[in-house]
Amino acid sequence: MLYGLYFMACLVAGPVHCEQRVHIFDESVTTPMGCLVVAQPQMADWQSRHPGWRVDRWRCGKPPTDDGARI
Repeated sequence: MLYGLYFMACLVAGPVHCEQRVHIFDESVTTPMGCLVVAQPQMADWQSRHPGWRVDRWRCGKPPTDDGARI
């Protein structure tokens, strides 16, 4: 089962405007711990490429019914 990084990103200039985002990892990430290991660098990379946004919360997990906007 594939795991993904799910996070809520909010605009710095308008903190009430938030969007759920998701990044599904490849087949090499097969456990929750494996997801956590690769999630933090992925999150830091996303944050550096999107300076107008801040990450409000994030989690690793299996795809939910509504998996948000793909990154």
